[in-house]
Amino acid sequence: MLKTLPPTLREKKRYVALEIIFEDELFQKDVIAIVRNALMNYSGVLGCSKANPWLIDYNHPYGILRISRDEVDNLRSSLSLSNEHRKKPINIHIIGISNSVKHIREKFLHVPHEPYYKVIQKLKKKGPKR
Repeated sequence: MLKTLPPTLREKKRYVALEIIFEDELFQKDVIAIVRNALMNYSGVLGCSKANPWLIDYNHPYGILRISRDEVDNLRSSLSLSNEHRKKPINIHIIGISNSVKHIREKFLHVPHEPYYKVIQKLKKKGPKR
């Protein structure tokens, strides 16, 4: 059985609150594609793999993205340069950056933080997302 890594050996993460301004409603898979394409166009495959972007939560138009601590500036610049999705204009605004999801939700998105197990229970009742 594999042991988990101790906290000193884990990679450091930052959480980024995003606001995506787009004329149509976007789904989670669209947001993931937008972020990855922006990173790939700006810094290539190596930069995208170092950044390790992961979408934590998305409710149109706000989302929470997890990123490697060292690649925050790279993410900011790549998202500011992305301006088109499906031949329609898009604007991605970074609201704020924090060390924890709880602080992102409370400080920048003004949403009360829910424990993780309650979020999972809601998703199971709701069913799979598109």
